[in-house]
Amino acid sequence: MRNAHHLAIVSLAGLALPVLACVRQGPTVVAAVEVADVGDGGPAVPLVIAAAPPMVRDRDRCTARLRSSIIKTNPGCTLDERISHGNGTLLYPCTGDGPVEAVFAEHRFTGKIAESSLVLVLGTELDWEDGCHWETKQTLLGDWKRDGKKRAKLAWSYSEAAVSGTGCFGSCTATADIEIVPDDPKP
Repeated sequence: MRNAHHLAIVSLAGLALPVLACVRQGPTVVAAVEVADVGDGGPAVPLVIAAAPPMVRDRDRCTARLRSSIIKTNPGCTLDERISHGNGTLLYPCTGDGPVEAVFAEHRFTGKIAESSLVLVLGTELDWEDGCHWETKQTLLGDWKRDGKKRAKLAWSYSEAAVSGTGCFGSCTATADIEIVPDDPKP
């Protein structure tokens, strides 16, 4: 969203603070973070957010590290993105087609791999300071041979749209490359 100053996406239970929120589904895991209080621009206040449950690795699932390049977007854009705050983890079937997950902190992209083609998506919804309700879509796409010999890159794209409200800020788009760094193959 353009011309926006602060963003805090939190899941709060029984706590009334002037923050923006989104709804996530699934079991709640609690992790403390600091976010700026958007009400008066004051100091950071510790809040509790919902986190994705840990990934389960078994003998038929492999992992790789994910590293984001610099995000390219227009000036004045504030993104509800998940890839810039540290490396992620890709969890995928060691052989064959099947479900794939990419986890960046507590945020989980889900999708599939078919032959060497990866498609993963993460969608969010939030109420913004412009009084509008927004949806975002983040996508990871690319081809990757799981031979463990070569690093590959996925294309990350971001789009957003106001779904309700009037006088909404302008929407933004963004792109980046995500490097896949395979872990050591299983014995």
